[in-house]
Amino acid sequence: MTDKYDSLIRIPEEVGMSSKNLNYIDDVMERAIRENVMKGMVTLVARHGKIVQFKAYGKADEEKPMTRDAIFRLASMSKTIGGVALMQLFDQGKVMMSDPITDYLPVFRDMKVFDPDSPGQLTPANREITIHDLLTMTSGIVSIQSAETGHPGCVYCAKAYREAGIIDTMHPLDMTLGQLVDQLADMPLASQPGSRWEYSNLTSLVAGRIVELVSGLDLNTYLKKYIFEPLAMKETTFYPDQAVWSRIPAVFACDTMERLDDLDVPGTDTTRLAFADCRKYYNIAAGLHGTVYDYFRFAQMLCNKGELEGQRILSPNSIHLMTQNHIGSQRTRLYGHGWGYMMNVQVDYNTVFNYMGTGSYGWHGYWGSVYNVWPDKDVVAIMISQVSPVGPSWKPQERFLNVVANSVITD
Repeated sequence: MTDKYDSLIRIPEEVGMSSKNLNYIDDVMERAIRENVMKGMVTLVARHGKIVQFKAYGKADEEKPMTRDAIFRLASMSKTIGGVALMQLFDQGKVMMSDPITDYLPVFRDMKVFDPDSPGQLTPANREITIHDLLTMTSGIVSIQSAETGHPGCVYCAKAYREAGIIDTMHPLDMTLGQLVDQLADMPLASQPGSRWEYSNLTSLVAGRIVELVSGLDLNTYLKKYIFEPLAMKETTFYPDQAVWSRIPAVFACDTMERLDDLDVPGTDTTRLAFADCRKYYNIAAGLHGTVYDYFRFAQMLCNKGELEGQRILSPNSIHLMTQNHIGSQRTRLYGHGWGYMMNVQVDYNTVFNYMGTGSYGWHGYWGSVYNVWPDKDVVAIMISQVSPVGPSWKPQERFLNVVANSVITD
């Protein structure tokens, strides 16, 4: 069936990619569906800014085929967009990476930190949290899920969060981002600022709140004005209009393929966020919705060092800063890669999970999604699904990126 995207797709060989190899993506996606790893997905591959593969597979719901214009829950792929927003303020000289966050959020003064030498006790922070700490996730503000690492500070903080009613990215939707962040300031840190990397939704929310305070705009307005409209990301938002709800896929459980919206299980409240009546909580850690094509435009802007079709979103220097590994070899899980500013950076090849190649960067979404930019080869690859993120659901992502990388046949 012909649709609005067909005219955008080019022959792969025109940009130095192999049609034969790219066709293996079909095999990877069909296998994932056949093995009940995923219900449906959309993939997109581009080189030199030209789309060479863009397909929908499987179903968006029980009896509904997936379509290329599906509006997905972007989950943690929202984080990089928030990172870009904060870096725009850096470009303008309104914030510096070395700024203590108390310049903007005085409630974070006199933070207390879990004391590893005296379990159950707190000690004063040896310095203030900086904006760099937020973007690199070394602030000491962790997520409830980080307790799973077994790190004593994370376990302690996760317990404190739960007792305070902080449930990571999902909160009463009549709570504003500012109210949540103020509540976080009363919580302990899991480690001294700058000392330990720990993946955190909550630190992303603090970064988003600083964007609001510095810009004088709520995140919804800011992102629309300075990122989505300039990039013509016409269908990316926190809360999609009711007119497009029919294009939002359901979320399914990996292996069982049960529809999670119908189950009373942890996390399913996030599957219904798009349909909420109250729309004042702007969750930049995991709350954006959008199409694969919209996200391609954002990722291509990153690949182009901050510009797309004459619209300058970020300076090349800020893109460079975002895409460097800032944490050395601290990451012992989540694929063992480095970490830039709100994104994964592949620093070498490993046996756990690989992006397209050394120097490529990107991140995942909780519901089985991935975007990856490979600047050395000028390639962008995106795969978005809506499935519970148990072990098997990550494997099609890696297979997809492997096929894309092996489809590059000329420099």
